[in-house]
Amino acid sequence: MKITIIAAFLGAGLLFTGVLSAQDSPTQPGKKAEAAKEAEAPKAQPKPAPAGPTNPAKPEAPEEPKVTMDAKEIRTKTSYGFGFRNGRNFTNQTGRFGLQMEDIDREQFLKGLFDALELKDSEIDQEKINEALNQLSLVIREREKKIATENKVAGEKFLAENKKREGVITSKSGLQYEVLKKGEGEVYPAPPPGQRPTKQFMTIYRGTLIDGTEFDSSKGKPAPMSLNVIAGFKEALTQMPVGSKWKLFIPAELAYKENRRSANLGPNSTLIFELELAELKDLPKPPSRPLARPTPSGRSVSPPVRVPGRPGAKAVSPPVRVPVNPGTGKSPAPSTGKPRARAVSPPVRIPTAPAKQPDPPKPVPVKPGKALPKPK
Repeated sequence: MKITIIAAFLGAGLLFTGVLSAQDSPTQPGKKAEAAKEAEAPKAQPKPAPAGPTNPAKPEAPEEPKVTMDAKEIRTKTSYGFGFRNGRNFTNQTGRFGLQMEDIDREQFLKGLFDALELKDSEIDQEKINEALNQLSLVIREREKKIATENKVAGEKFLAENKKREGVITSKSGLQYEVLKKGEGEVYPAPPPGQRPTKQFMTIYRGTLIDGTEFDSSKGKPAPMSLNVIAGFKEALTQMPVGSKWKLFIPAELAYKENRRSANLGPNSTLIFELELAELKDLPKPPSRPLARPTPSGRSVSPPVRVPGRPGAKAVSPPVRVPVNPGTGKSPAPSTGKPRARAVSPPVRIPTAPAKQPDPPKPVPVKPGKALPKPK
């Protein structure tokens, strides 16, 4: 798996350099001098175009990238980069479960890493490794309980002292905040439960623990934020006017409670945030969903499709109502179990038998020598 990542990384780098060299193609020498000579020369009569097709000059191919770094430097820097990236990913994945550096034997860690990179078989049976991992999880669980208790005691002590400072305001929920800068802009209160917010908050923030350890930051630039945040943060966002800057002191009950969030952010941590609300922006409207088509009482379709095998089969979508009986203004009578014709779209009348016409009068025989009777 590591080999695949390395190959993809190098391939992406080569592709990137190839694109750059293709965009920065070198200029052709002598073009400006030739253009100047043509401008000074007297204008000649245009020559007729040659009869046959011409072959335009082919553009010069982009220059191939070249190795400009010493082989030793390449090996040193890329090796460190591979190790650093894999180490950071490993910490992000395991740190939120409470794994610490004291739990890892560096020599054995590197040995297992390189055995895997070299496609060697594991020197320790996988069942024994899994058994050791289960034991480690029990050790971490007991240690996390102890850390949670210590953090809770330290946080409560800190908030009790901080509450006495001048300028610190404590809300009903227990959130403490200090106004560093007053804003004069809009205040967006939290919408009622079940109603979707219409605004997003552009914030500049920096989060630390009570000992000063930084665990999160927007790096001094406005970052979009929704109301799907911890309770203490949400309370502040929905009370701050735009342009305000507050310093928040958030108890663990209004933060992540007993949950660990990262290697630095342990359970029952009291959080300190410097929060600036720079702007309110409208949230884009969610894509509208098509309304459900009401089911009509008619069963006809366009074009008509009938389900075979059953007399009086019903038609399907798109639905078209069956026209009412002409002259009555009423819908057709309910089905009696016998198959009956239904209208379709476009409506086609079912032909009926023509009315019976009276028989024509039979001719009266006339005897020879007698004249026909005059018509009255």
